[in-house]
Amino acid sequence: MSKKYYAVKKGRKTGIYSTWTEASKQVSGFSGAQFKSFQSKDEAAAYVSNEHNEKSRTEDSLLAYVDGSFDKRSKTYSYGVVLLKNDTVLEELSNSASDSKYAESFQIAGECFGALNAIRWAIKNGYKEITIYYDYLGIEMWATGQWRANKTVSKDYVKFFRSYASKINVSFVKVKAHTGVTYNERADELAKRALNPN
Repeated sequence: MSKKYYAVKKGRKTGIYSTWTEASKQVSGFSGAQFKSFQSKDEAAAYVSNEHNEKSRTEDSLLAYVDGSFDKRSKTYSYGVVLLKNDTVLEELSNSASDSKYAESFQIAGECFGALNAIRWAIKNGYKEITIYYDYLGIEMWATGQWRANKTVSKDYVKFFRSYASKINVSFVKVKAHTGVTYNERADELAKRALNPN
């Protein structure tokens, strides 16, 4: 297995860590934490020192807040996505489905499909980068290979994510659920509304 470097851009202590255990101590429970895994130390260092210069990224960069929901009675999962750039909402996405192979994972299925649809929208609309703000850690951990995908929904999520990843640069930012983060609350509302469209 190839070595990974865990770069913490925003956390208790920024820097590059050689294990996820060390890195997670810096970001777990830290509001607005920004972290990413890399195959090389140079890439990790560039991320931390911000050589991906925020200003040069803004033209082609997109933000997406994603959330999922689940209705136990109908065994239906849903997602909500808010896509924005420069604090302007460009698009809101939401949908629901009840495929039994995914419904066993409850709202996690919605979270995964929300992230994938955000990435798909970004690619379709010509964006080179997207930052996904999420509250369920698997969205990042499965995509970056830090968690093993062992259920149908996580396996399919990883498969689709990899097919998109060659076309766009994806970053992840963890946000706390239900803490008043405006766009995250809106994504949650969209996901819930998709379960009860009437």
